[in-house]
Amino acid sequence: MRKQYFLIMSIACVMLFAGCGSSVKLNSSAKELDVQKVETMERKQLEIQQEETQKLERDNNIPAKMSIPKTFVDNSEKKYEYYLTKDELLTDIEQGIIFRIDTAFQKPMCPIVTGGDWAFYVHENNVVNLEISYSNLIAGNGKKFYPYEEQVIVDVISPDGDCAYHFERLSDEIMQDASIQEQIAVTPGEWMLQISFAYECDEARSHFKVCATYESPSEDDIRWLREVRIGGNHVDRGNSKQENNAANFELTEEKKAFLAYICKTVYDFDSDDKKDTAFWKDFLFLSYTGLWEDEAEIVKVPREDLGFDEPTVKVSLEEAQSYARLVFGEELPDFKPTFDEMIEGQTSFFYEDGYYYIGTSDFPNFQYYFADYTVCEGEGGVYAVAEYNIDFEGENNVGVVRLTLVPAENENGFVVVSKKQEFLSEF
Repeated sequence: MRKQYFLIMSIACVMLFAGCGSSVKLNSSAKELDVQKVETMERKQLEIQQEETQKLERDNNIPAKMSIPKTFVDNSEKKYEYYLTKDELLTDIEQGIIFRIDTAFQKPMCPIVTGGDWAFYVHENNVVNLEISYSNLIAGNGKKFYPYEEQVIVDVISPDGDCAYHFERLSDEIMQDASIQEQIAVTPGEWMLQISFAYECDEARSHFKVCATYESPSEDDIRWLREVRIGGNHVDRGNSKQENNAANFELTEEKKAFLAYICKTVYDFDSDDKKDTAFWKDFLFLSYTGLWEDEAEIVKVPREDLGFDEPTVKVSLEEAQSYARLVFGEELPDFKPTFDEMIEGQTSFFYEDGYYYIGTSDFPNFQYYFADYTVCEGEGGVYAVAEYNIDFEGENNVGVVRLTLVPAENENGFVVVSKKQEFLSEF
């Protein structure tokens, strides 16, 4: 099951960009968003890789609408949002810029973004200034963008799901330069900026810009942008103690190692997510399945369906409860699946006589390395963002994990309130 999961992730995440605001949930009506990365590739390579993609579809019976071109990605300088570095993004945020892409190429390239959804929150009645401009874009008659076509599409969607503004140019229409400035009245709530573009550029320098800015950004607007774009997720601190100050909110090497293990063993979640039974099962299974005899008590469980005695990690209920409190600051629910409830062939995960029994297994070959740590003052108090780079089978910096932490009175001095993993390139 886990092998299938990571195979799917390795295909699907080719199109994901490492933006900080890719999964934002502010309330029960908020939508879950996936921000698509910008791809830049040589036209020749795109054509070759497109042929490979189509062959992959035929060999694996993948529907055409699900196909994803393989890409060449330049990771020489890590970007936070599209082509913005962290410093550039911070400067934009302080100016009330909700979103900005402003880039140019002067060689055969094919920039592509499809389905780029970007949320922004409006705290009081305001106006958003939207600029769309581009020049020297080239249409290639659709052959190089399968399954997409040449396009420049920008939509602004209200909290009610209505389209407040729509811009669209398709196929040869993109070859006519554009320069448009609009003012859009916005009301409180979560809005959406949707962007898609696919075009060629050649020896003549092309230019592409989309920029959305609060006309009169409030302190809440700036704070929200800072927390979501840099912090990775909206942080609900209502249940967390905030007496700790920034001076005491530090990471030791031991705590960095602890968080690296969280990168490996906790699936992505937001502070607003409800932790259901599936979440807690995944959390316990991943937290203990990779342990061996020198790290845990190993008990062999007779498995007629597997044809052998399966090694399992024996974990007391008290230990599991204590670990859940340490990681999340929450109580582990009354979750006690029995041996008989397991499906045939399933890796062991059951509870009996005060202990969980969790079958041993290996993890995919991902490594997580500490990269950055930022302590911030938010609306609810101090919080921090720890960032880890991802390596995979000899490939460096294939992705990034951002963990949002808030102070807590435990041995770490913090709990984890959100985790977001983004892949930056194919691996």
